[in-house]
Amino acid sequence: MELAHISDEEFDSHYPLKIRKVSGTQWTPISVVKKAIAYLGVDEQSILDIGSGAGKFCLIAGALVNSKIIGIEKKESLVKLSQKLMVEFGLKNVSFIHGDIKELDFSQFDHFYFFNAFEENVNLNDRLDRDLTIDPEYHQIMIDWLNQKFDEAPKGTKIVTYCGDCREIPDSYSLVKSSNRGKLRFWVKRD
Repeated sequence: MELAHISDEEFDSHYPLKIRKVSGTQWTPISVVKKAIAYLGVDEQSILDIGSGAGKFCLIAGALVNSKIIGIEKKESLVKLSQKLMVEFGLKNVSFIHGDIKELDFSQFDHFYFFNAFEENVNLNDRLDRDLTIDPEYHQIMIDWLNQKFDEAPKGTKIVTYCGDCREIPDSYSLVKSSNRGKLRFWVKRD
């Protein structure tokens, strides 16, 4: 199957029904992946998808560029599903990590994609985990932590954010452009 030309509906048909039902709000639309990767996807570079969920961004991005695309996700079932699809689609430049993002060395990545990964702590709509509860304090802790990690990145680091209020982006970054009615934002570290 040619992922570079697949529709959202065709791609989502590879997911179980429970995952497919939340695709519109939880997983990055293919049109957004294409715009994001056109900005981030310099070959020979590595891109981290923070909170990769069911892997849609990484899988589509990996089919579009030769960059190394890595997703990190704390829900093991989603990582296993992503890895299964990665093998099914024959993608060699994509990998998924099951783990806590706080244990990841950010210096091993050149650029980042962030689709509001901590939102589940303040908005339970379309949640996948029934045991999840609202935790605004944890949400803020994670936003502050990510802001610090992005601030430590070298000059020229690029970030694409989709949805959210961008509080995770430090003042050391400049907004290069936006798209999709301001929901999709392209950033670069200037100093």
